[in-house]
Amino acid sequence: MSDNGGAIAIKGFNYQKATIMLVMINNYHKQNFKVIPESKEDFEVHVDNDIYFIQVKGTQKLSVNSLSRRTKKETKIVKSIIEKNLEPGTDTNKRKIFVHSLADTTKKDMVSEDGTLVTPIYKLSDEQKKTIIDSLNLNQNQELRLQNQKFYITPFSNDLTLASKHLKGEMVEKDLLVTKKRANLVLGELAQEIDSKSEIEVFSDADISRKIIDSNFLKEVFVSVERKDKFDDILEKLPYNQLRKMKIKLEKTKFLFSYQSLKEKVKSTIDVEELMDMSDEEVVDFIVEEIRKIDSTIKSKELMIAISIDCYCEIGGELT
Repeated sequence: MSDNGGAIAIKGFNYQKATIMLVMINNYHKQNFKVIPESKEDFEVHVDNDIYFIQVKGTQKLSVNSLSRRTKKETKIVKSIIEKNLEPGTDTNKRKIFVHSLADTTKKDMVSEDGTLVTPIYKLSDEQKKTIIDSLNLNQNQELRLQNQKFYITPFSNDLTLASKHLKGEMVEKDLLVTKKRANLVLGELAQEIDSKSEIEVFSDADISRKIIDSNFLKEVFVSVERKDKFDDILEKLPYNQLRKMKIKLEKTKFLFSYQSLKEKVKSTIDVEELMDMSDEEVVDFIVEEIRKIDSTIKSKELMIAISIDCYCEIGGELT
């Protein structure tokens, strides 16, 4: 039983990550955009001057009754899905519950409208709101917040394969990426960042600020992924055996931002015009020699090659 529970938890978290990525892809270019995973809700979104508290539920066929049902855990009463989503923030903040399906009887009574983050969104009918207010005995403040609570049915279920396929399609449609390989890299980078930020525990507002993923990070992901794609293309053309290439790739994954200062120094010594008539192999060798002159402490040839190729990619990116 515990093994199955673990599988369900992992599947649910994957669905949550996919919904965060969907919002990122559709909104990262907007003013003041940022996402905060696992904050006061499953995730929180800031865009323009609005704040959204978003709860994610991968359960099938949710109804008004299941959304407003309280449960009992040992001796404690656990609040309903709707109540939890009404708790954080202020009366003017917006609230969303993301699901992959609603019961037909619930959905048919809801009102569809265009959304800002995602579209279409669904709001409760007056009759559904009255049922919820009465069943949960909501106070005046909660009733006010209920007016800003909307529902979104994601275009994918909690099947990660289908979610991934849809997200790649979204990126291609928005001209963010053009290759399947690069789309996979972006999803991997975003998933890693969401995981990293989700693990930060919140004890104060300062902790929440450390969990922010903003539009600058997202733009950098698209740039860095393009460079990683170029890195692999250049490495593949070089006359090294597969063992050395594997080690160079391993060195690349290790250094991340550690050698950015060195790369900037190396690039400042290079006249780009000198590189124009060289082959890729000659450029990489040339930059390796520049690295040796600036930092004699690096002994690994594969590390120097990795830094050299990364420099080469950055130089190319700066020309565009």
